[in-house]
Amino acid sequence: MPVKNKNKVNQLISKLRSCLYIVSVIVLLSTGRNALAIDYIEITNPKFIPVKVGVAIGAGTEADEVQNIFKANLDKVLYFQIIPGTKQVFEESDNIVFHVDLELKKNPVQLNSIIWSQGKKEALASKTFELEKDQDIRELGLAVSDWFVENTLQFNGVATSRIAYTAQKTNRRKNIMLSSYDGTVIQRFSYNLGSNNFSSWSFDNKNILYTTFTRSKAQLALQPSIRLRSKILAFPAGSQPLGASWHPDGKSILLTLMKQGNADIYSYNLSDAILESLFNWKSLETSPHMSPDGKKIAFVSDAAYPRRPQIYIHNLATEKTERVTFKGNYNSSPKWSPDSTQLAYERQKKNIFQLYKYNLLTRRHVQLTFGRHDFEKPDWSPNGKQIIFSAKMKKVSKLYYISSFGGRTIRVTKSPPNISETNPVWSK
Repeated sequence: MPVKNKNKVNQLISKLRSCLYIVSVIVLLSTGRNALAIDYIEITNPKFIPVKVGVAIGAGTEADEVQNIFKANLDKVLYFQIIPGTKQVFEESDNIVFHVDLELKKNPVQLNSIIWSQGKKEALASKTFELEKDQDIRELGLAVSDWFVENTLQFNGVATSRIAYTAQKTNRRKNIMLSSYDGTVIQRFSYNLGSNNFSSWSFDNKNILYTTFTRSKAQLALQPSIRLRSKILAFPAGSQPLGASWHPDGKSILLTLMKQGNADIYSYNLSDAILESLFNWKSLETSPHMSPDGKKIAFVSDAAYPRRPQIYIHNLATEKTERVTFKGNYNSSPKWSPDSTQLAYERQKKNIFQLYKYNLLTRRHVQLTFGRHDFEKPDWSPNGKQIIFSAKMKKVSKLYYISSFGGRTIRVTKSPPNISETNPVWSK
């Protein structure tokens, strides 16, 4: 067969495979077997194609605001592409998998919402949302977004979750910021005179830990997430805290403590400031994170080779510690999935950092990101279906979302080019 004809055949086969994949996703989604659609994506690792969702909505300023909030949040989920139009157009289209009717009424304010599935005469789901006295239109839009995700993908939405991260304007100090899930509502969180970094949410989302650096020392600050004044935690003279994370009970924290040029991991009781040494090796130990079920601690150590950090897991019941990364000279930033079965982490590969996840049950490592940019500091969404990270696609680092199964990425915020965004952590 001539080379030109052979290439055409290969292209045709590739297109057929893509079509089969799209059909598989549409069939699985429209029959309600959405978890299987996601499993299919993870197994075959295809190029991700968002499911098209039609939105028909009544006219009006408030109605438009609800639609914009709904669209902004569904865009971040990564599984959907919003298509505006009419119900008639959606019903006649072969490309629209779901379409939504949103009708806003007043006195009292109510939003009638209906989800239709392709080829089905009966509605997939319907609900009337009432605007409570202490709510606003934005909260109504967030509630509809989560409801849509729950009814089409069969897992909890995260529209009301928040992101804490480090922001830095050019030649300015670093500050902790809080962002809404859709990246449209951002507020400054830290207001001290130091440079602030390495934030961590408590498991009940009531408090945030972060490290504040001055010219003479580093300190740990504990601050309520509603932005009250922070409290500086006390440590022995000659020691410097470098990042911390929470115990699930909220009564203690895990932290890295620098002392005499060495970094070790400690537990710190918040009520009496008592320190307990957990890992006091001759090597450097950093980045401790306890699993949400409270049974294991993931951390980073260069015990095997100096300045070549690897990830370890310590079982609190058996008191055994095992190394879980062996490829690459630099593996760091481990973060637990909400169900405590997986770790997301970064690995340096050919001088570029890529994101991976490790499954404790299968002991399998899966690469999530590819390309020539550094992808760093991953963290899981509360439902375990997405991962947030920092990447330097252009001149400065910005925050991005990716599905926990890999695929396309999308920016979180729309901050200007002179602001870098790093070290994101997701509320629980």
